Amino acid sequence: MNEISDMRNITSSDLCRFRPGFHAWTVGGLLVLIWAIGLCPSMFSLPTEVYAEALESTSVAQEQLESDSQGKVESDSVEDSDDEEMIEILAQKFNRDEKKGVSIWTGNVRMTRPNGFLNADKVSMYEDAETGEYIKTVAERNVEIRDEDMFATCEHAIINHTDDTVDLRDNVIVIQNADRLEAKHFTFNRRTGKQTADGGVKFRVRMTRQKKTADTPTEAKE
Repeated sequence: MNEISDMRNITSSDLCRFRPGFHAWTVGGLLVLIWAIGLCPSMFSLPTEVYAEALESTSVAQEQLESDSQGKVESDSVEDSDDEEMIEILAQKFNRDEKKGVSIWTGNVRMTRPNGFLNADKVSMYEDAETGEYIKTVAERNVEIRDEDMFATCEHAIINHTDDTVDLRDNVIVIQNADRLEAKHFTFNRRTGKQTADGGVKFRVRMTRQKKTADTPTEAKE
């Protein structure tokens, strides 16, 4: 019993006397703990910085990809616009023969395209069976054509898409700016601008006279 009482009365200083390395171990452990606490933020901050750099690189790559894709789309649009044009067609009926490459619209046909239109009772479009490209368009009865600054009416029209020519027949009336032409037959080359007419041609053109001014020299009287 006396020995137990003696053990209970042992103080911390006595414990240090019994274990000389206890005090040094406690101080060393405390220093290690402080160092570990100071190291923790850097351990967690390193992955965050790496993630931020990776995220920034991904964003830059994504923006570059979107920019390249947009540029490709715009480039493709420009290339398509040089060779193709969008046409909208309204009609009462539509028939198509794929083997012959013929598409036919009938009944108040309204065909709209950039810088012009084509109206008629019947419109037929012929295409190359191998290439799928349209060769010509034929309009019949009550034909109306608008091509940029030219407007024409007739009973039969053939638009050749290969050489870009227009052939109008029967009761042809062509109006361009202030000029008016009537004939049985009229042709127009859209590429060269060359025009021909025959069969009862009646042409009306407006001519502008040059006004005389005070500075205009006059012939001397003899």
